[in-house]
Amino acid sequence: MALWNRDRSVLLSLVCTRIIMVLALLLAALLIVATLNDLRIVLPGYNPLPLTITYLCFCLPAFGALWALDRLLRAVRREQVFTASNVRNLRIISWCCFAAGAILLIGAFIININLIILAVLAAFFGITIRVVKNLFEAAVALKDENDFTI
Repeated sequence: MALWNRDRSVLLSLVCTRIIMVLALLLAALLIVATLNDLRIVLPGYNPLPLTITYLCFCLPAFGALWALDRLLRAVRREQVFTASNVRNLRIISWCCFAAGAILLIGAFIININLIILAVLAAFFGITIRVVKNLFEAAVALKDENDFTI
């Protein structure tokens, strides 16, 4: 029963990750259309061009993190948890969080100072994922050592 719940949870996470990817693409398309048509529907009173550029730059690390998360979840679903590829995926996710935080920090000075809050959150998530990555790395080393022990 516990295996079924874990598998269902991982599957739900995979579906949610892919839904977020699609929604992010739709928002990017909406922002591009709004910018090209000079529509001020996104944020009234704001020029949509800086927002669109910031969002599209933000999408690069965001999609990198979502792609790595998708690979990580698929590996967990195959019951391959403590592996070097999962450590690599966690490293990619943490660096993508740091990159997203940097982009949001730059966007805070161009668009709205309130984006600093999101930049700090992205950096915090990057640090948290980095700690989890270090734990996974230690677990992989321990697992490899135990595999070679007779």
